[in-house]
Amino acid sequence: MTSSAVTTGDPGLRVPRPRRPGPRPVQRHPVDLVRVALGVAVLGLGFLIAQRGRLPVFERDLFQLVNDLPTMVFPIVWALMQLGNVVTVPVVAGVAALTRRFRMARDVLISGVLAYVASDLVKSVVQRERPVGLVVEVNFPEGPVTGLGFVSGHSAVAAAVATAVVPYLSRRGRRVAWALAWTVALGRIYVGAHLPLDVVGGLAVGWAIGSLVHWALGVPRREVPAARVQQLLERFGLSVRDLRPASVAARSSHPFEAVDGRGRRLYVKFLEPDRFERDWLYRLWRLLAVRDIKDADAVAPLGQQAEHEAVVAMTAREHGVSTPPVLLARGDERGAVVVQEYVVGRGLDELTTDELTPELLRRVFQQVALLRAARVAHHDLVASSVLVDAEGRVCVVDFGNALNGADDDALAGDVAELMASLALRVDPALVTDSAIHVLGSDAVAGALPGLMPLALSAVTRAGIREDRARLDLLRGAIRRRLDLPDPDRPEYGPPGTAARLAVAAGSALVLVGVPLLAGATALLESVEHGGWRWLGAALALAVLARAATAAAALLTVDRRLALGRTYGATMAADSASLLHGGEGWRRSAARFLERAGVSPEEGRRAVDRFVAGAIVAAVLVAVATLALALAGGSLGSWRTPEALVPAVALGLGAWALVLTGQWLARRADTGPQVRRQVARVLRSGLTAPRRARWLPGAQLGWTAMGVALE
Repeated sequence: MTSSAVTTGDPGLRVPRPRRPGPRPVQRHPVDLVRVALGVAVLGLGFLIAQRGRLPVFERDLFQLVNDLPTMVFPIVWALMQLGNVVTVPVVAGVAALTRRFRMARDVLISGVLAYVASDLVKSVVQRERPVGLVVEVNFPEGPVTGLGFVSGHSAVAAAVATAVVPYLSRRGRRVAWALAWTVALGRIYVGAHLPLDVVGGLAVGWAIGSLVHWALGVPRREVPAARVQQLLERFGLSVRDLRPASVAARSSHPFEAVDGRGRRLYVKFLEPDRFERDWLYRLWRLLAVRDIKDADAVAPLGQQAEHEAVVAMTAREHGVSTPPVLLARGDERGAVVVQEYVVGRGLDELTTDELTPELLRRVFQQVALLRAARVAHHDLVASSVLVDAEGRVCVVDFGNALNGADDDALAGDVAELMASLALRVDPALVTDSAIHVLGSDAVAGALPGLMPLALSAVTRAGIREDRARLDLLRGAIRRRLDLPDPDRPEYGPPGTAARLAVAAGSALVLVGVPLLAGATALLESVEHGGWRWLGAALALAVLARAATAAAALLTVDRRLALGRTYGATMAADSASLLHGGEGWRRSAARFLERAGVSPEEGRRAVDRFVAGAIVAAVLVAVATLALALAGGSLGSWRTPEALVPAVALGLGAWALVLTGQWLARRADTGPQVRRQVARVLRSGLTAPRRARWLPGAQLGWTAMGVALE
């Protein structure tokens, strides 16, 4: 979100650029892909349950609760249930086209048809019967319904249509759309056509397909009429004239410009309740991916958001930051406004390379230094959020995402954002020198972890996609200037073809040999007749175990790390250990921490702490498992498998091949051998004061959970 004011040299009120004829530009939100993934996950879980061929007690009771509703509600339910009929798709699309909402019509048509086809395809694969075929007492208000049940086609179509129309509706309209979709789903249970799992699976299919259509085709940005903003301003006691949209790039607000009764030019930012930052799924995705939510106040009431922006802007102004004064900040549940004096100037993103001189860049970073001194994190400090007037004065605008009393990580994020944004327009070495000259080496070094695409704003990411080398050049310039080691330096020597082949052969021997020992035909039959749910359960437990392990790794360093990145790093470290052994795992984990801004020495100590915690957790889980087995009397019932000797021989052969590959790779390794300090970490953990043990204790708890699940 930016609110830079772009003006001509005329000091008078300029005429805004007319919008080009044609459809409005579209926006694509990556969180739609998260919705697709969640919908597919729900469908997969339902598939595993449906494969059992038996009806769970909870599902049966829930079905009977809805199916036993009185018959007097049938006419209403029947009418609403037709919204899930495939015939509804062209009807809704036609109504949208008649109201000139052609994009909505397109999305409804594509989503509805795809949901109908997908639901039929899933039915043919799963082959789950309807309620009448699963020995359930069923009431049929409109007659018996036979055929296949999982998933519900009506629910899939209704959810797809609801998902398709949501971006084009108000908040109340969105709630109505989804209420109707859920009514269709419950109606299918009421008439005895589907079980609860069928309709949940159908809703997931429709949700995933509609979200995929939005991501592929985009959704148009909302437009707010000036009359609505004018009424809101007059309601709050501010009379203006010549209110018109401002030619400003803004993602999360609607910018206007106007003139008040005293002839002052005003910049009016309108906040509406339909900002995508309020989406709980978007916020959760940001939290897991980068552990940073750009607008932490977005879920607050709109009036509070406006007042918060005003308070942060005034706080920055009191500490010497050049920012326009705030004249009004009010709102209610339907909209809010933030009014400031208009800044006549150009954003840094509009200046030419020759205009972005070292002197100007230093003045820009001086404003950043003032923000840091005030502990104000801008959270969207892109080039367009910094204006330069005709005299060369620098002004910082748009505090909509800002935060008072920010921590060091948030302040470092501002430095990273501005440096990345400027590096797209000027030599990265010049940006680095200017930042270090004003902010100091520590501030710039602290910004290094934030110089990754996911941590940057959407505007900066778009620029990076056009010139991907710029971000690498900036990171390289910072490391050279500060004499920091390159985290992309080789971690190991070349292992050689023989080492790779030996490890690959050992892995293949286990993956292929174990199923062959059990018999390929018997294995396939076992999977076909219910084994999918065990495979799915094993996959779910493995994912949860990895998440618990990643959570434990977060507690080994005194730095904010994202769970999603740490999750991926643990998997990469395990992959490295396959070819390079335990030393490969340690180097890979330490390199991840180094890329996250942790010093190499502290990274090695963090790895030692993690290994020590894993050892203690494994011992605790083993002891607990043994105690439970003894208490349950199941330890003595173990019998030797019939194929014990072949299985042991196969395992020893695979182990020998992998060890041979690791030995060959170790011979070619040129990396430094670092002495491990695991024993020292264990001793210090046992002898530390009780008040200082909470962090290792939390780490131990998460690690033990990961070991137990795995």
